[in-house]
Amino acid sequence: MTQEEIIHRFLEGAPSSIDARKILAQWRELSPEYNVNKWRLPLPLWAQRPYDNSGAQAWEILQDDLRHDNTYKPICIYLHIPFCSSKCGFCDSYSFRLRAHANEHINAYVNHLCNELKLWSERCNLSRHPVSTVHLGGGTPAFIGEVAFARLVDCCRKFFTISDQTEWALETTSSSLTPGTTSALHGMGFRRLHIGVQTLEALSRAEIGRCSPPGKVLDKISETRSLGWTVSVDLICGLPFQTLPGFIVGIEELIAAGCNGFSLYELLIYPQNRKWAEQHLLTDRDHLPNYLMFQAGSQLLSNRGFKKNLFNHWANPQDNNIYFTFPIRGEDCLGVGTIADGVFGNYHYRHPRYSDYLRLAQNAFPGLEGGLRRNPLEEKMQPFITAIESGNITATLRRKLETLSIGRNNPIPHWLSSQLVQEDDRGGLELTNSGSWFAGNLISDLRVLFPEADRLGIRERPNP
Repeated sequence: MTQEEIIHRFLEGAPSSIDARKILAQWRELSPEYNVNKWRLPLPLWAQRPYDNSGAQAWEILQDDLRHDNTYKPICIYLHIPFCSSKCGFCDSYSFRLRAHANEHINAYVNHLCNELKLWSERCNLSRHPVSTVHLGGGTPAFIGEVAFARLVDCCRKFFTISDQTEWALETTSSSLTPGTTSALHGMGFRRLHIGVQTLEALSRAEIGRCSPPGKVLDKISETRSLGWTVSVDLICGLPFQTLPGFIVGIEELIAAGCNGFSLYELLIYPQNRKWAEQHLLTDRDHLPNYLMFQAGSQLLSNRGFKKNLFNHWANPQDNNIYFTFPIRGEDCLGVGTIADGVFGNYHYRHPRYSDYLRLAQNAFPGLEGGLRRNPLEEKMQPFITAIESGNITATLRRKLETLSIGRNNPIPHWLSSQLVQEDDRGGLELTNSGSWFAGNLISDLRVLFPEADRLGIRERPNP
């Protein structure tokens, strides 16, 4: 079967709300190097090349940088909670199930987080920087319970400059949102929820271990929205038993329930979920159906007035997606806890995995794994990478790209002809829905303007 035949067969069941012809036309405009099966993720710097420094060296460098930083610019705080009540087979996140002695593990880990928060707050003037958001991810943060949550909230308020404008946010599953939990979190100040819905199709939910029926998921979203919270969701393309009509109906139902934002992903396959993927014959998959599902969902959200504030996140005006968009605002990020990464200025750092974090994070050391500083080339590339990841290249950055392209191949005409970007009304460029799928590829295209990238080891991630 040819790719065109696959596309026609997949889109023939598209609901009337989807313009299948437009999706097909956009796919036809892709030039050969933009192969749907060879899409790339945008990579953080620490995943592109080895660390420059050990964890101990990184901590000394960060302290020295903070001593010389008198900007008092806003920061966001990210706390990683790796625990779950069960480990879903499809999940590619760094998380695990706590079995015996769960309370002891939770208490010990929260002690480490609070100690680390205190340690960072004592570095120079960091405690006086306004905090834009405190975001808890995982894992399932709500798993740790109200008492542990209250301790973390109290520590953040005690050690950092939290204001009424600070957004308190957490990632969760719908099944962990009991009325008591939601009420307690509301009382602590939480006002943003990001739910790993993944799919509302019953067969698919059962296959990935999601226990709550679709109706209950929608009810919980509506209830949380009634409290004035911002609610966004993750949706995955490429799960077993997923259908295009079911995917679109699910988005429509989530919009009707009041969802403010949608992050769309293709199912990623990494070592932690590879066995599950092999059992479902997904390791040798054709990515084209998932691309088409992504395009259909993106089109529907755009038609319903949702706009990208990140390359794969569609939001209404209430959803500022604050944690994930901190680079766009030029903020720093304080990452705390196992595998959490952060950045101050142009220095990036990362924590190790759980057991190493517990062993290393002692006394006057936050247990870092390593760190690296952006080199001159990476500094030049950073504004353009941030722009692509935000989904929008301003007119000013576009002119800079065109200036850099003099004497080299300018990628912009190629992006336009392949319908990966389109002109906005201010002379800039915005990623199309197809461009959102290829955001990592667009970043790789910048290499032609910065040939030193090859010499300095800037690399690309292969198709997951």
